[in-house]
Amino acid sequence: MAHALVFVLAPQGLLPDEDVAWTSLVAAQRQGVASGVALRMFRVPPHHAGTLDELVGSGQADASGADPFEPVRTEPCEGEQAEVSNGSALPRRMICDAVVPHIDPKSLWLGAYELTGSEQEEDISVHPARRLQLERITCLDQFPLRDADNETCWFYPTENGNYLCWENRRRLEFSPGFPAERSLQQEPIAYQRSDLRLLWSLMADDQALTCVGLTYQRRRIEWPMTGSDPEPFATWTAFRVDSMAEDTYREQASITVFPRPDN
Repeated sequence: MAHALVFVLAPQGLLPDEDVAWTSLVAAQRQGVASGVALRMFRVPPHHAGTLDELVGSGQADASGADPFEPVRTEPCEGEQAEVSNGSALPRRMICDAVVPHIDPKSLWLGAYELTGSEQEEDISVHPARRLQLERITCLDQFPLRDADNETCWFYPTENGNYLCWENRRRLEFSPGFPAERSLQQEPIAYQRSDLRLLWSLMADDQALTCVGLTYQRRRIEWPMTGSDPEPFATWTAFRVDSMAEDTYREQASITVFPRPDN
């Protein structure tokens, strides 16, 4: 028998607690988090002297969020793609490619559930609910998300330099979340609420912290995305990080772009 721990974010009163079915967990999760932002960040090459306005005007920085600088040949470098110039491996320009869900701790509750069943799928990339022939779902805990312990993280780069950020808001659908590692185990779940952390981070020049996710036992909780409806426009922002300046983050320009009519 195998066991998995999953989490659901939903408004108060919508979390199942008795006669739990997987379909009811999925339905509750869809009521909890329904939007977010796709976020990409790129290092500006040291030799680049142009402006964001020029990149947008030339069509290099467009609504797709593709690398706005000229493409370079890539090859594997220690398990990931790296830029290559004159045969020398360089750091990748894209340093972030993420979807940040809009999580409102003031209005949401978190439910923790144990899935029990026989394992029928060994692929660890598959959602634990699909890896099991489900026999039982047990509610382990329910509580207001604002009561979770908090932890800060830094979402934007801290290394000095110039960067470009692409943002695209979208409507989203997620499946119930699960810890990123060891999603199935042979022993019953020994759940502890105190092992949960709500992650907060400054997003660009926000004056207040933004909730960017949760962890359990220091492992991030993944919320598999099952639907995404992006807005037709996106925003590019040029910014600089300077640890010696009074304001370490300084926005230089921000431009909203729309798809070209021929796209």
